[in-house]
Amino acid sequence: MKIILEIEGLKKYYGRPGNQTKALDGISFQAAEGEFLGIMGSSGSGKSTLLNCIA
Repeated sequence: MKIILEIEGLKKYYGRPGNQTKALDGISFQAAEGEFLGIMGSSGSGKSTLLNCIA
């Protein structure tokens, strides 16, 4: 299958150096054409942050 999305080692931090909050810590995955992808997690786990980074 053709890979249509590939994320490798994605990291996202908020705040200033010395006072940072880690939102995403090395997220990696692939999505192929025709596949369905689900993103699950508790409140504040980074789901929306992940989607905003991909967009």
